[in-house]
Amino acid sequence: MHEIFGGMLVLVFMILLSGIKIVREHDRLVIFRFGKIIGDRGPGMQLVVPLIDRSLSVDTRITASTTALIETTTLDNVPVKLSALCRFYIKDAAKAIAKVDDPIAHTVETMHTVLRSTVGEYTAHRISTSELDLNNVLKRELGRRANGWGVRVKSVEIRELSVYQSAASAAHKNAHEKEEEEEEEKIDLPTLITMCS
Repeated sequence: MHEIFGGMLVLVFMILLSGIKIVREHDRLVIFRFGKIIGDRGPGMQLVVPLIDRSLSVDTRITASTTALIETTTLDNVPVKLSALCRFYIKDAAKAIAKVDDPIAHTVETMHTVLRSTVGEYTAHRISTSELDLNNVLKRELGRRANGWGVRVKSVEIRELSVYQSAASAAHKNAHEKEEEEEEEKIDLPTLITMCS
């Protein structure tokens, strides 16, 4: 009888002990109760309800990831190759777990899409001369999308950039010639009035 009672006490103690979680400084503990997220908890010793709650630890440290080299075209149809370094971290652990299966991989994949779409809005000359502006635009656009799954973007930096110079020169020359043609086509209104009179 005493052995059975002692065994039950040990079992109860082990169950209660399983509810104690130690959360590291850079982690957040997301708590599920009956399959529903009820919140996240910060560092230190945390208690969860044994057999009812389930917990998942999420790393909130800054992640640095470089995209693969991407080939795309600019607004003036100049081929370019570029890659970018993204620094980001999980700001909202509960949202990151609830919205996507892998927030880090999802952010990196989204960065590829943002790179292609943003470069397509720039001319080759502007990309070559306004890298800081491009970085800011990439950060803003990626941050807007990543916020939907609880990720905060710290910075985006272009790491490698190759512009096909022959194509860029041709595009720049065509743009310049087009501007000259437009200038020639403009008729000065006072001159026209003088001619008519």
